[in-house]
Amino acid sequence: MTEIPPQGLIRRWSTLGVSPSDSEDLRLKKAVMTIVSTSIAFMAVFWGGLYLYSGYPVAGAIPLSYSVISFGSTLHFFKTKRFAFFCFSQQLLILLLPFLLMWSLGGFANGSVVMIWAFFAPLAALFFIDLKAASRWMLAFLGLLILSAVFDQTLAAHARPMTAGLNTLYFFMNTGVGFILIGMMLYYFVKDRESAYQKLQQNEAHIREQMLTDPLTGVANRRYLDERLSMELARQARYDQPLSVIMTDIDWFKRVNDFYGHATGDTVLKLFAERLKDMLRTSDFMARYGGEEFVLLLPQTGIDEAVALAERLREATKRIRFDNPDLKLTASFGVTVAHSGEGMAEVLSRADEAMYQSKSGGRDRVSMLLD
Repeated sequence: MTEIPPQGLIRRWSTLGVSPSDSEDLRLKKAVMTIVSTSIAFMAVFWGGLYLYSGYPVAGAIPLSYSVISFGSTLHFFKTKRFAFFCFSQQLLILLLPFLLMWSLGGFANGSVVMIWAFFAPLAALFFIDLKAASRWMLAFLGLLILSAVFDQTLAAHARPMTAGLNTLYFFMNTGVGFILIGMMLYYFVKDRESAYQKLQQNEAHIREQMLTDPLTGVANRRYLDERLSMELARQARYDQPLSVIMTDIDWFKRVNDFYGHATGDTVLKLFAERLKDMLRTSDFMARYGGEEFVLLLPQTGIDEAVALAERLREATKRIRFDNPDLKLTASFGVTVAHSGEGMAEVLSRADEAMYQSKSGGRDRVSMLLD
């Protein structure tokens, strides 16, 4: 028979109330609530035995009865999966237990040490429900506290005093265990919220990347180009730094699709984009403008450097090799530089016009247009 390690038993116990359709957040809440309520129930057995041993039979019977009812509530939850009812029953039990125990011990003088446990009711409501529910449970706690104060003298008159040493021992044991459980709840929820926040950030980054990336070539799309060019123009205006723009278009791309098929055309686009991107700096930006056209943004780059880069890209394009040796690739390039105060449309229009000068001049060439 295979033995299950203690941590495995705890994990299995904490997930008995989980349903397959539960969200990750609800799964965590159910697991933490199960662990905390079970821990308190086990501790109540210990406290009950301790009070019986110390000569307080009524006080001992109360936490023992609590344990039986709490375990029954937990098993009912496992069977029905009614988490809301499970939360309410456990909160009610943990709210009443300290007050009943305090009253049985003779009021605040002997029983104030157990009052830390009553805070679990509003605390659990805050974690598992919402702030409004936590406020209601806190009002219930304050109401019972006021009621206890009203009858405190009457209760004390019929109580057997507890020795100072025993009272101090119970105080440290109650507060120690109570804060450990509170810390455990905080740990699980803070950890979960951090994990959820990280997942949210990752999901948002992934969604944004998908929204701003051309799915075929993997480079930025037209929407991202507009954002980046706007940012670069603003930076140019602020720091008076040159910004060059290259627009390029694959020559005779329609023929590639017509003669070799659209699958080959897609391959051509991907390899062309990869070749261009590999030759850019990390500070440069590349986007698919549409169809077989691409735009390159070159921050802090003058027109002469941009023209030289375009020539290197033109030569590199001709060296791209395909499975079909008859397929040759060339591209035309248009280069311009942004002027202070210009908008995106003006810069792109001039780069486009420069590129079409290359097209009309015989293709497979670089043209420059400054104004």
